[in-house]
Amino acid sequence: MIKHISEIEALKFVKEQKHKNSWHDDFNKWRKHLIALANTWPELKKFYKGKGKWLGYFDGEKLVGVYWYNIQGDDIYDGFLISSKVGAGIKLGRYLKTLIWKTNWSCCSFKYINFNKRLGFTVYGKTKIEEDEVYLLWRQKRF
Repeated sequence: MIKHISEIEALKFVKEQKHKNSWHDDFNKWRKHLIALANTWPELKKFYKGKGKWLGYFDGEKLVGVYWYNIQGDDIYDGFLISSKVGAGIKLGRYLKTLIWKTNWSCCSFKYINFNKRLGFTVYGKTKIEEDEVYLLWRQKRF
């Protein structure tokens, strides 16, 4: 089951995970990449506004995945996907298609490009934050 959850609930789940990388240690630090990348891709700056929303994926009563997104106008940005169960990430990513938006933006490292292609994303561009390569992804909704 997928439902909206609080940021507190989402970040408590993230903190409990053992497989997270340093990008996921601090959500507010992670979120600042939207400002850093706006120098290269100005279309991302607007997604730093507002708090965004959290989706949770539940296996019965147990939270097994979280996903943050922010809708601004006709566009959506998603990221900070953390799961402890195989398949939860794909289901959360596909759920976003049920929301109303025109263009969906996201970023990932090279390691997650194929995962995002399964969700319908294509690579829009590539840059670096510090020493990390970051790929900007996008998909458009067909009405």
